[in-house]
Amino acid sequence: MKKMVRLVIKYLLYGISLGCTFFVIMCLSFYVGGGQEFLEMIFRDFARQSLGAMAVGIACGGTSVVYQFDRFSGFGKVLIHFCVGMGVFYPVAVSLGWIPFFPDRIMVTVLQFLSSCCIFMVIWFGFYLFNRNEVKRINERIKELQQDKR
Repeated sequence: MKKMVRLVIKYLLYGISLGCTFFVIMCLSFYVGGGQEFLEMIFRDFARQSLGAMAVGIACGGTSVVYQFDRFSGFGKVLIHFCVGMGVFYPVAVSLGWIPFFPDRIMVTVLQFLSSCCIFMVIWFGFYLFNRNEVKRINERIKELQQDKR
């Protein structure tokens, strides 16, 4: 139980750091790219914007702890991670003005949501490829070490 609590806390902190890092990268990209209006909106409401970035980081990065448990199938883990991530990201993004919301133009809202889902999947797939390559590299190193022992 103590090990599981430590693991969950580790992933929560990982998610917060991921959210803060992406928040800073976005702010820097707007600063360099001339997005002064967006930066002004962020700075006017900096506390809520920062907390929103941390909440999204926890939802997207922190919930990846689900991959450490064998209770769910691979697809179930992806589904949980995706639903929690998007279930937090989209409402936070709309409420903080990261994504405009058009209740009178529902197709625009649906397309924005689908675009957000696609971006989430691309980011997830990038992490998947990175981790898969790490596993291959570690397994090759283990094989080398085992052959050296013989």
